[in-house]
Amino acid sequence: MNVMLYYRIETGGGGPIFDLISSYPALYDFFRASGKDFYQRLSRDMFLNVGIKYKGSSRFWERVELQQVEKLQGQQELFCPQNEHQDLDIIACFQTATPASNYYLLHYAPAWDCNHHRNPILLVPGAGLDANSFTDLYAMGYDGLQQQLLALGYRVFAITFSHTHGDNFIQAEQIAAAISRICSVTGKDQIDLVAYSKGGSAARIYLSGLSDTPYRGDIRRYIMLGTPNQGVDFPFRNPLFNYVIYISGSNGVLAWDKILSFGTMVEVSQRSIYRDGAFPGQCQLLYRWDDTYELDMLQQDWWTTYYGGSGLISHSRGIDQAIADGGNLVERLDAVGLEPGIDFYVLAGDNNFFNAFPGDESGPGDGLVFLESVLYTDGLARRGANLRDKDIVPVNHLEFLYSRRVAHWVGSKLEE
Repeated sequence: MNVMLYYRIETGGGGPIFDLISSYPALYDFFRASGKDFYQRLSRDMFLNVGIKYKGSSRFWERVELQQVEKLQGQQELFCPQNEHQDLDIIACFQTATPASNYYLLHYAPAWDCNHHRNPILLVPGAGLDANSFTDLYAMGYDGLQQQLLALGYRVFAITFSHTHGDNFIQAEQIAAAISRICSVTGKDQIDLVAYSKGGSAARIYLSGLSDTPYRGDIRRYIMLGTPNQGVDFPFRNPLFNYVIYISGSNGVLAWDKILSFGTMVEVSQRSIYRDGAFPGQCQLLYRWDDTYELDMLQQDWWTTYYGGSGLISHSRGIDQAIADGGNLVERLDAVGLEPGIDFYVLAGDNNFFNAFPGDESGPGDGLVFLESVLYTDGLARRGANLRDKDIVPVNHLEFLYSRRVAHWVGSKLEE
């Protein structure tokens, strides 16, 4: 099946052609199935879990502990089938694919108590990911950041959140609890924190004093990898990827709350970025970039997706509504800044291709987050935190998790 024909059918780019084919379910299913392998491959390359069950990940860890956060007792975030935990070993540790918010997993890497660099490191994963994203991401066969830091002699821990797209304030409490646990088992007063993408935003809440648990001075160095310090608008400026996510069943969030299927608008609010969706941490990352980088007017429903309203194949409540649903967290973090005295480092990527597939090309970045957002540090240093270094490497957003260049950069900052 020709890929471009499939694109026109599924995105409505053909207008009347889409309406004609969607009126005949058997014909629609034929075209849809013909391109599904392509879209699932695209969704994986674009850093989206496509619902494959993984197993055997526990071999990368000496042990995994199920831990509780007492102040989160009784809280349960909403899941949908697409963002339930998929790793069978993770599910076994939680004893469910949809754990309550007071639970998290703490992973101990081999040599956590005997590697020659004595200060422990906590790795914090990004959206849709767990601790195993730092080992063998999506079972693709790469040595991840965990293995590479081990080889460099570091004592490594990692956290798996109860909800991989969870509320960042809940994740901040889980991070604070994990730091306390690591200090307890290692006898250290401080650890190093290496946070990837969305995980850096959750960590910032704790390190800025906005979490229920006040910052306790227990971080020696804070390293951010691809963290959207000035937010993202990716789901709203890229309508096509909403369809990729929807069709492939990926663990990704939609800017749409309704989508055209068989000639009828179908409700998909549970998979959306808004308050009533099952991705509560995603709306907290949003920030408008349309005044800086132009939107792509060739994409179907580009205006209604970004600003809200009904398009040919979708309905969106608009980015302003989603930002409000997230409590304007990007602006709140910018206004507060990190606690004084924290040493922090920032690394950005400038490769916007995911293998053969282009990511967001409307501005320089790693295909998902703009360079300008990652490298924005004025807010971080607002109260006297110390920016020690910020740099750019030629990686896409996914490659932060396994690039040797990234691992050596992290190691060099930990040794300073």
